Amino acid sequence: MTTKARDIGRLFSPLQVGYIADCVEPLSAGSEAGWALELLKDRPELKVLPIERDGAVLGVVPRHVLEEIVESTWKRFWQKDLDAYVIPALKTVEATDFVDRIVAEGLKETQEDDPGWYIVQHHRSYLGIVNLRQMLEHLNEIRAQDLRRAGEIQQYLLSKPIPEDPRYKILFYNRMAHEVGGDFYRAARIGPNRYMVACFDVAGKNISGSLATTALGAFFAAFKLFSYEGDPRKTTGLLNAMIKDVNPDDVFVAAVLFYIDFDTNIVEVHNCGFSPVLAFIPQEEEKKISCKIARPNLPPLGIEEKLVNEAPISLPIIKGMRLTAYSDGLTDMTDPFGERYGEEKTIELLRDVHKTPLSEVSQKLDEEVNRWIGESHLADDITLVDIRF
Repeated sequence: MTTKARDIGRLFSPLQVGYIADCVEPLSAGSEAGWALELLKDRPELKVLPIERDGAVLGVVPRHVLEEIVESTWKRFWQKDLDAYVIPALKTVEATDFVDRIVAEGLKETQEDDPGWYIVQHHRSYLGIVNLRQMLEHLNEIRAQDLRRAGEIQQYLLSKPIPEDPRYKILFYNRMAHEVGGDFYRAARIGPNRYMVACFDVAGKNISGSLATTALGAFFAAFKLFSYEGDPRKTTGLLNAMIKDVNPDDVFVAAVLFYIDFDTNIVEVHNCGFSPVLAFIPQEEEKKISCKIARPNLPPLGIEEKLVNEAPISLPIIKGMRLTAYSDGLTDMTDPFGERYGEEKTIELLRDVHKTPLSEVSQKLDEEVNRWIGESHLADDITLVDIRF
């Protein structure tokens, strides 16, 4: 195997080019091609050899060129020195320099088919060689690791337990389009007999969206740490102020917040630019279920300096009542032919889910999402909350 600087000691961080340099001893330009190939015999992974003359590394000679020289009698006789076949290095770089900076410059300077070889030195001495493709692959690997770790952190934030109370059951369904996303949800106790259940959809995808959801996670952590017991309008106003303060002006958050108060037996709904809320309410006299739709009554969080909520939606808690809300990733998902799922199918699905035991809802939603998207991919995260009294 090729020796890497990282294998002979933790001299460099994974972000530095020295970390991935191939520490291959250079051959003298006067060496014969046949002898050079012998050195490569036990190193099948090596595609090139660095070549030096007078103590300076000139560049590299590819393995296939050495094989052509050996196979050609004319070339062996007339052109013995290897420096005639050297591919000059793009430049010499310091091992402590950063891979992303070298790649950014290298992509501007190399030709389309040029692998772009670099000589890597450390303390003014030759260390090894590396090419542009190796650096690009390394950067992709680092970024994939970073995304996986960010996804683990986000899942940890989403996995917080739901406050238990025999008077309700809550289910959150979440399906990310990528490793990280901009959807967030949480249930929290905000008083002895009061709860807040919320879903959020950040106007940003991937890393930018996940950063905003981290701030939301911190906000809810403060509830527990400081034993917060604010009223609904004040709480939504604080959320709006926090989002406005910590994000740029072009970042806002669609949200739906359910404030459950078992002292008054009322659920107050704040729909801040979220998808419609569906309320399934038993009608005892008629022995049927009515479905009411509560569309947004407030702007998304983070747009206005101060959120004015003069007419919140209030629903009396009735045994058997069910409230559900979903992010627009559900309505916007497309099949392989580009057709949107749409609001009509979504409402039909959620009507059908009303008859499904809570323990089976996630599986049913997964099956429907998989059926619709087929071989295509989700363009946006899907988050759904189901509250049953």
